[in-house]
Amino acid sequence: MYCVNCGIELADNAKFCSSCGNNMSNVPPLPLKRDWDFHVSILGWLVIAHSALIGLIGLVVMFGGQFVRRLILDNPNLWDRLNPNDVPPPEFQSLIGPVTFLIGVILLLIAMPSVAAGVGLLRYRSWGRILTLVLSFVRLLEFPLGTITAIYSFWVLLSRGGKNFFNERAARAEG
Repeated sequence: MYCVNCGIELADNAKFCSSCGNNMSNVPPLPLKRDWDFHVSILGWLVIAHSALIGLIGLVVMFGGQFVRRLILDNPNLWDRLNPNDVPPPEFQSLIGPVTFLIGVILLLIAMPSVAAGVGLLRYRSWGRILTLVLSFVRLLEFPLGTITAIYSFWVLLSRGGKNFFNERAARAEG
C-alpha cells in the first residue's frame, strides 16, 4: 500500500506513514481488481477440456459397446452360469452395439460445439461468448463437472466486469 499524502510504499498493515506520519487507518482499501484476461483464458481452456472429456467418453461408449456386443456374439456360453430368468433377451443383446454407437455419436456431437466455443473465447470472438453461454445452460445438467463449468461461465461472461472486458476485447479482435 502507498501513503496517499507522500506516496511512499508502506507495509499492508501499516497504521501510520513512516515518512510523513499520515494516519493510514482512514484510507479506504483499493477495490479488488480482477484479472479478466486470466479468467477468460481459464474458462476457454476449461470448456475445451470439458468437451474433450465428453468426446473421450463418447468414444469409450461407442467402441466399448461394440466390444461388449462382439464378446456376447462370440461367446454363446457366456450366460450359462446365470439363472435362465436373469439372461437378457436376445433382442436386447442385439441392440447393445447399435445403441451404444448412437450414444457415443451423440456425445461426440455434443462435444464439438463446445470445442468451438472454447476456441472462440480464447480468440475473443463475440460468437464464442454467446455459444458458451447457450451451451452452459445445457452443461448445467452434466453434474458435477458440467455444472461447475457452467456456473463459472456465467460468472465470467455475465458479471459486469467480465462482460465489459470481453466485449471490449472482442471489439478489438474482430475490428
